Amino acid sequence: MILAADAEQELKKAEPALIAAQQALEMLDKKFIAEIKSFSSPPPDVATVMSAVMIILGKDTSWAAVKKELADSQFVKKVMEFDKENIPPQILKKVERYTKMENFQPAYVSKISQAAGALCMWVRSIEDFSKALKVIEPKRKKKAYAEEQLRKKIEFLEGLQAEF
Repeated sequence: MILAADAEQELKKAEPALIAAQQALEMLDKKFIAEIKSFSSPPPDVATVMSAVMIILGKDTSWAAVKKELADSQFVKKVMEFDKENIPPQILKKVERYTKMENFQPAYVSKISQAAGALCMWVRSIEDFSKALKVIEPKRKKKAYAEEQLRKKIEFLEGLQAEF
């Protein structure tokens, strides 16, 4: 059960950032989304954040595609309900190019656009969560294997006890 505790500990490290990002997203309303959509030519840092969001969502990163995505009334819901446990490694690698940028910081981006700041926080937390998951996934598998082996041995012992 040490494996289970290790796995839980790793996930707990990423959890606060994920919760904070979810809360920031919950505060986004149509006004903030409209703010980003209204940019005919967005500030570079807003464009960067939106490109990272689009990469995670598996969409085209052009500004026209971003505006179209933001026009979807379900955009915030899509982001909030995104399957963060199954992000392909190649997507994370692309996102990392953005998150390594000096200005890719929620506090900095929020000064330009609150919505982009919240989405920046979401991108960073998705990345952190995925990295933690990468560490714990082998532990989860070992734990499942150990539990299966234990179950088989218990069945075997029960079979022996029934004989005697």
